[in-house]
Amino acid sequence: MLNTTQNTSTKDMTVAEVKSFQNEITELRNTASGWYGNQYKSSNEALYSIFSKLYVLYDNLTTTTDEATTQKREWIEAECKAKGVVLTKKPTILQLLVNYAFYVDDVDCTKRLSSYVRVLKAAVCTDSVAADNIANWIADNGGIESIRQQTTKSAVTKEMRIEEGISLVNRFKTLSTFSNSKTQQYASTKTDEVVLLVGVLQADGTIAVKHTIFKEEDNSNIKGSTAINTALCNVYSKHNETIKNDASKKEAEDKAQSMNDIIANAELADEVQLSEAA
Repeated sequence: MLNTTQNTSTKDMTVAEVKSFQNEITELRNTASGWYGNQYKSSNEALYSIFSKLYVLYDNLTTTTDEATTQKREWIEAECKAKGVVLTKKPTILQLLVNYAFYVDDVDCTKRLSSYVRVLKAAVCTDSVAADNIANWIADNGGIESIRQQTTKSAVTKEMRIEEGISLVNRFKTLSTFSNSKTQQYASTKTDEVVLLVGVLQADGTIAVKHTIFKEEDNSNIKGSTAINTALCNVYSKHNETIKNDASKKEAEDKAQSMNDIIANAELADEVQLSEAA
């Protein structure tokens, strides 16, 4: 009886979550439609505000893998198709969100929506960009069209950076180990999962670990997937930064060595010349 009650409760929560998403994205679509009809040629601020809200929805849809998330994606894809939106065989979350929000009946908006997808893709692939600063980022980079021209199809998606972050973590040398009652509790069921530790740096250089974050925990609706995925993106970016810095350092060393060789050869030539003159 208890299992039946729990299953019913979980199902009700999923239905409520999906319905909340439907209401939110529908309201956003209405805002976008109003913007297109009244402010399309005059208000970038309103457009960027819509982008900010789409970023939040994208983040939520790509950091969880539960039944509610599956239903949300299926619903929005079905809605896009019902409106006559032409989608690729396997549309991305960004394509679905942008097309649902900005598609206008009887208007050829393919190029415009493609630009929006390209800009949002560039945003989610940039570590320093989030929902609360995407408007400034777009403006600082010259606007939608400027960013569209700067971006290419080879941009690394957030999902790819997360996947590579996991691969890097598994290859890195272990710096230290830590355990507490919670890690012991999940040792048999969550082995090899990425877990985030929150700590405070001490005066002696050690770190006082204060909190552990798991993607999901028993008897809790609070998920840690967003924080963990952000950390994995950081692993990927910092690794690439180190590679670039090492490459730049080697290039500088090679250049310095080349200059030293030139000077040494010149000095040797002077010595030979002086010797021959003597």
